[in-house]
Amino acid sequence: MIKKILFIIVSILIFVFAIFLAKPPEVNLERAFLDKNSNLVKLANLSSNYLTVIFEAKNKEDLDEIQTGFKKENLNYREITDIYKNYPENFLSDEIRNLIIEKNYKKLDEISLNQLYSPFSLILAPVKFDPYLLSTNYLLSKNLDETIKEKGGKFYSKENFKIKNKKQIENFLKLQKENKKGEIYLAGAPVHSYLTSEKSSFEINLICIISTIALILLFKFYFKNIKILIPVILSILFGFLFGFSISTLIFKKLHILTFVFSTTLIGISLDYSLHSFLVGDEKNFIKNLTVSMLTTVFAFLILLFSNMEILKQIAVFTSFGLIGVYLFVVVFLYGKINLPPKKTFEIENKKVKVVLSIFILLVLILGGIKIKFNDDIKNLYKPTKKLELAEKINSEIFNSKQPNFILIEGKNLDEILQKEEKLNIKNSISISNFVQSTKKQKENQELVQGLYKNNLDNYATFLSESEIQKLKNKEFKIYDVENFPLKKDFMLDNSTSFIMTNNKISGSISPTAEITKKMTELRKEILFLTPVLYLALILFLTVLFGIKKGAKIILPPLVGVLFSICFLGLFNVEINLFHILSLILITGFSLDYSIFRANSGESSKCAVFVSFLSTAFSFLLLSATSFKLISSIGLTLFLGVTVSYLLSLFMIKSEKN
Repeated sequence: MIKKILFIIVSILIFVFAIFLAKPPEVNLERAFLDKNSNLVKLANLSSNYLTVIFEAKNKEDLDEIQTGFKKENLNYREITDIYKNYPENFLSDEIRNLIIEKNYKKLDEISLNQLYSPFSLILAPVKFDPYLLSTNYLLSKNLDETIKEKGGKFYSKENFKIKNKKQIENFLKLQKENKKGEIYLAGAPVHSYLTSEKSSFEINLICIISTIALILLFKFYFKNIKILIPVILSILFGFLFGFSISTLIFKKLHILTFVFSTTLIGISLDYSLHSFLVGDEKNFIKNLTVSMLTTVFAFLILLFSNMEILKQIAVFTSFGLIGVYLFVVVFLYGKINLPPKKTFEIENKKVKVVLSIFILLVLILGGIKIKFNDDIKNLYKPTKKLELAEKINSEIFNSKQPNFILIEGKNLDEILQKEEKLNIKNSISISNFVQSTKKQKENQELVQGLYKNNLDNYATFLSESEIQKLKNKEFKIYDVENFPLKKDFMLDNSTSFIMTNNKISGSISPTAEITKKMTELRKEILFLTPVLYLALILFLTVLFGIKKGAKIILPPLVGVLFSICFLGLFNVEINLFHILSLILITGFSLDYSIFRANSGESSKCAVFVSFLSTAFSFLLLSATSFKLISSIGLTLFLGVTVSYLLSLFMIKSEKN
């Protein structure tokens, strides 16, 4: 009793401490595969924070009306325009700058006067301070104002909004639904992440409800006892909390994918609990349970040899979760409940065994030669039709493409601006598009001083003599670029900024391509680790049970792993990283089944059978989810676990049979 009390106290302390330290889970998919401090993650962070809202209407009046509910939050226009207004001599568009350098005053006068006398002209600074409307010209050259496009008799415009919280997305979706004048389309990472998360959460919650109901019915009609579900559920909760606590203490912040993979604890917890109820009185029960736990933990811990934190998180969470389940069963359930064994499904007919063996062999051969890999991260997600249409409109109407990035490093922003200006990459977006370096500001000031000296008297007939003299004698000041409002939107850290372009340029990087490359490396890494895992398991089982029995135990999991991948290949399903990750989980589950079937009698068969049924059913439901990442895991696990169990029925004979 004292040991149990101490166990409970220590466990509660660990849980409370971990919960206190825990941070909200990471939900960004890209951050699962990249170093959290890498520039790629920082670029992904920037792009994942911006929502694109596209407005469509039959005329410009309706277009204006449907935008009224959307507050501009993408850029602080007032702060930026105030800078241009207060420093008109510092910022010159390329066109105006070249005209001044060439001393083409006639053309410059024409542009300025047309702008000045146009009834639709936007004038930032008073004419007496900026007679050539240099600030206005610079602003218009940046396309900061809303751009309206026309196609197929319809008018389009778009806005970019920086998303700070989930509530903003919900408000945009509400405005989209309430709109009656035209169409509003939402594009960009935030809306995709939000809708995918909401749909996946609904589907997984539904699966949990269905699985729970199925489990209750199974226990009611198979064991005629629902009460034993209580200790089973407690063992699952304890294992989950134990795995979560240790992982949190080590990693501080866990990725959402770690929690997805932790669902495997449910099946193993059920298996351990049932074995305690059915075969807990057998002499070698603790030994068999310990061996099963150690081999499964070893299978999961192989992921620690990966270079990726997400795989290490999965390894630690599942391994310590399993250890937690083991400890709970041994301390609280062992010898406390006795259930009579029930009949199980067995394969006794030799013809059935032959047919099943031939079928598996054909799948291994025919599917094996058709295996194809696809690690493209875009292949893991299929958007809804409306989201797909929004991205299509954004691409076709506004020529929006998957961007490439060039990283620019410097001691400070001014040095970065000088480097960007020197590169002068066309059709790109960078902070140098909106503000100019101190060096260029000084050059612009000298050009404007020359312009005023040589042309102002002839041009500015609408100004008084005193106003002209003030301009000629004006003392220009340099704007401190470190205070520019958009600095935080372009700087990845204190010394790195980026240039975004739709073109592939030497030295440019594509976050999507880099993430796909990283996923390929991970897939190859796990494919390399899997044979190493099996070699180590064979050695371990040989030491414990001898070479013959060890080979029988390891063979069903091995065939199950190969079958799941070959079956997918047979039906031209492209294999991704998450299919491969599932192989480790198949190994863990199947070893559990094999070890107990090989070392116990009828009661153990009963426990394995119920555990398999509940696990396979849950993974089958998981394979039907709309999020391909999750469905890939579910389908692979269902195939592997099912074949492993079926093979164990006639490949492994219990010592007591």
